[in-house]
Amino acid sequence: MSPIIFAILAAVAFGIWTVFHKFASTYVDQVFGAIFISFVAVCAGLLVLVPRLKEVQLVSDVKGIYFLAGAGICAFLLDFLVLQAYSRGLSISVGGPIVIGGSIAIAAVAGFLLGDSLTWDKLAGIAFVLIGAIILSVSVQ
Repeated sequence: MSPIIFAILAAVAFGIWTVFHKFASTYVDQVFGAIFISFVAVCAGLLVLVPRLKEVQLVSDVKGIYFLAGAGICAFLLDFLVLQAYSRGLSISVGGPIVIGGSIAIAAVAGFLLGDSLTWDKLAGIAFVLIGAIILSVSVQ
């Protein structure tokens, strides 16, 4: 299966994740919400991992654990901060594109810094994402 399919499915999950955050934000404490989301993610991950445990090598280098720890801290902050934003009244039509668009721009710039090829098409795409996020940010005020 093409890696693009996995990226598209991840984008769909990210979009739906945003909707669930918006709906949950007014009903739960934001720290509890971020922890609970992580707990559910662990349970879902175990359902996928446990049947494959004998087939997979979990770690090939300890550096991977450090990167995963960093990603885990970022995941907590993402959940917590998005719940904070939505619980304080930010609309999903503004918050979702800012979070998702901003993450697109950061990932793309990081990719370029790590050696991905830089083309005018890619630069234009990043510019449009950033311009859209800026317009939405300014429209809130």
